[in-house]
Amino acid sequence: MKNKRISVLLASVLLGASAVASAQMPSLGGMLGGGKSSGASAEQIVSKYVAGTQNVMKADANMLAAVGLKDEADKVALHAKNLTEGATKDALEGASKLQSDSSKALEQQMSGKKVVMDAASKKQFAEGVQDLSKGVIQYVGMSKDVTGFKPSVTSMGGAAAPALFVVQNLPGSIKSLASTLKLAIEFSKTNNIPLPKEANDATSML
Repeated sequence: MKNKRISVLLASVLLGASAVASAQMPSLGGMLGGGKSSGASAEQIVSKYVAGTQNVMKADANMLAAVGLKDEADKVALHAKNLTEGATKDALEGASKLQSDSSKALEQQMSGKKVVMDAASKKQFAEGVQDLSKGVIQYVGMSKDVTGFKPSVTSMGGAAAPALFVVQNLPGSIKSLASTLKLAIEFSKTNNIPLPKEANDATSML
């Protein structure tokens, strides 16, 4: 009888320990964010990034055309038109590469020989600076959304991959755009191109 009571007591202790361990161990849903994020959802992150990227690419197209790089401008404009809210990771990677190439072409053109610009091209360049500033503001504003982002169980097969691409690449994109915007502002001042209000707003956030 004594042995039986000891066995029952031991079983109770083991069962209790098991329950405590189970309560302390994070579930798969918990490790993946439990279907939530400390910032925005994967879909919201991708949507906001696409909106910002569209402004940046629109800016690139205007500024490239304004400084005489029409072929490059047409290529960027077409890509921006085809970039949609439900963009895949591959689409975002392609946009990011094209954006980087455009920035390099712009910086080379603005830093090189003096560009001859008429009133129309100056106006177009100013519109580009405005759109670039809007893109920078949107990108910087997203920083809080992507902090601590975790893909949810329900989004793992959907927007999670492009959202994670955004999370990983946003800091580098902001740094690159900040450099381009700074050079565009300097170029505008040198060539007597009026700066939009958004340019000051964007630089104050960087």
